[in-house]
Amino acid sequence: MAHTHLAPRRSRRLLAALLVGTLPVTSPLPGQSAPSRAWAPALDSVVTAALTRTQTPGVQVAVVVDGALVYERGLGLADVESKRPVTTRTLFRVGSVTKMITAATLGELAATGALDLRAPIRRYVPELAQRQVGEATSHQLLTHTAGWIDNAIPYGRMGEGALGEVMREVGDTLRFTEPGRVLSYSNPAYSMAGYVAERAGGARFAALAERLVLRPTGMARSTFRPLEAMTTDFSQGHLGAPGSAATLVRPYTENTAQWAAGFLFSTAGELARFATAMMQGGELDGRRVLAASTVAQLSTGHQAIPGDSTVRYGYGLIVGTRNGARQWGHAGAIVGFDAVVTMWPDRRIAVIVLDNRSGNPMPEIDAFVRERVVGLPRATPPPVVAPRTGTAEERARVAGTYAQGATRVSITAGSDTLRFSQGPATLPALLVGEDRLRVLVPTGDPTELLLVRDATGRVTYLHQGLRALALQP
Repeated sequence: MAHTHLAPRRSRRLLAALLVGTLPVTSPLPGQSAPSRAWAPALDSVVTAALTRTQTPGVQVAVVVDGALVYERGLGLADVESKRPVTTRTLFRVGSVTKMITAATLGELAATGALDLRAPIRRYVPELAQRQVGEATSHQLLTHTAGWIDNAIPYGRMGEGALGEVMREVGDTLRFTEPGRVLSYSNPAYSMAGYVAERAGGARFAALAERLVLRPTGMARSTFRPLEAMTTDFSQGHLGAPGSAATLVRPYTENTAQWAAGFLFSTAGELARFATAMMQGGELDGRRVLAASTVAQLSTGHQAIPGDSTVRYGYGLIVGTRNGARQWGHAGAIVGFDAVVTMWPDRRIAVIVLDNRSGNPMPEIDAFVRERVVGLPRATPPPVVAPRTGTAEERARVAGTYAQGATRVSITAGSDTLRFSQGPATLPALLVGEDRLRVLVPTGDPTELLLVRDATGRVTYLHQGLRALALQP
């Protein structure tokens, strides 16, 4: 799941956030020979070093090459108190990586005609008929363009009826701007997508996801149900300040009403099965497991992402071109866990990294696969652009009050300055290029906000971390 506010993880920032291994696995598809994995020992070293650098208890890594699972590791500890090791069978919470499974579930319903992704959701949830939130479509929910606020709530109601209990009661306070205007990441939107699936599919969301996506793709142990996960090999979540030892998250996170947004339990190897099916157009082990239309819906870049012209948001996936190669992927974070899935579909290569300590990403693992396995060059850093105060007209086009839910900020244009205010804090700000605002904080790195403009050049949204604040009238 995403964070519950718009702030970076760093504190005081604006806009409020015994290694035990297994043997490598090589599982080529029928008729294929296993690709070379001469790079595997070097990747072992990278993964081990990343665990040490971040003081993360445990990690799982899986790599797919040419449709074959050629590398699968479970390293470290699933629980720092019991000292249980991570194995390749250990279930991890995968946060917002869940969204690609939720999107595929709705895609499969649409493929059978049970769901119209472009119809207002009030068709399937008639309790919303008299509310503005009912105007959103499933397409808009899945592309984060419904205009809904974000709130990731790791603790909440339990029991599979909770999804309907919460979603039938949502009000128009969820909506902060009109649908279709801008991408703004929303966990409640994906929770609602899960409930739309329930109503259209005539079964509980978890059961639908299992029947339509998880089991067909061979994700035999993946589950949304914590009481199932806890009867098998599963990981605890961990927290800790940078540089400190990890401690267990207590109590374990659970909010059934947001299962569809970020609560799946899975393994790197089982997510590799899903990634392989996606990269093969919905086919796996010589048979069709996902409709071709489902794969197309997930992997089509439906919505522009402010500040990055190379990628767009599909359904539960960020898709586009990086370093000259098509790439699909999504990251996830929930209290105690991080996850990332990256696919290069033209090469049928994927890497999945799951860890059990919040806020300690391991980008060197993904970078190793990108450079050594996919064969792509290291990304070139963007050119440095000098900040400026801007002209009086430029400053006037930025000035205003912007809000999403309870988060509210103001930008004031002076005769030769810009000032950014949130709550009691007022700080200087500068323009960077045509589409960024840099807020100068007293300590640490400055905060940069993306500026989303209308056809006249007026800034209508501020954007940070895929989330938008709308200009207030």
